[in-house]
Amino acid sequence: MRTSWFPPRATCLYGADARQYMSTSRTVVLSILAVVLLIVIVTGLILTVRRLGGDPGPIRPAGDLDLRKRWIKHLTFGAADMAVVFAPLTFLNAVAIVFGAIPGGILFIVTSLVALSAIGTALDRHLGPLPSSALDSRRRGTIAGVTTYAVVFAATAVTGGLPFLRLWSVPVGGIAYAVIVAVQWRRATASQVQYSG
Repeated sequence: MRTSWFPPRATCLYGADARQYMSTSRTVVLSILAVVLLIVIVTGLILTVRRLGGDPGPIRPAGDLDLRKRWIKHLTFGAADMAVVFAPLTFLNAVAIVFGAIPGGILFIVTSLVALSAIGTALDRHLGPLPSSALDSRRRGTIAGVTTYAVVFAATAVTGGLPFLRLWSVPVGGIAYAVIVAVQWRRATASQVQYSG
């Protein structure tokens, strides 16, 4: 059996005979899909890195908002959202490894980091510490998303479960996110007290 990732091919050799298990049209379609997917992932990765710098945007003041309620919402809804996100990630991780082997696993990790960064940023922008700029939210959200994935990955490695994420990664992802966000809120509050003092 001889396989190739790009272009996708599977050939079985019987002595001098070779049998193709993928038609030429399927190989072409899968090659085009792979290129499009790679372009989307690389673009997402570049945009994720670029948005960590640049214009911070206007500072959003706390105003009359109850920051304690905002903090509780960020921890609870954020943890629940991350847990919900890790449910399909656990399934997609298995699909990527089974059908894509090492390249599929690497692609899955990069895609997951970009997606978790975007989700963390959106959560921070809507529920994160105030006063804050858009740049602060992007940085905190990216750190929270990437660190949450790193915690789940490390826990899976320690338990000997790699390369497959386990079902317990769903609550671990939610709990890890809540802890990371709590630390971010504490740091943001401490820096505001220092600045105002």
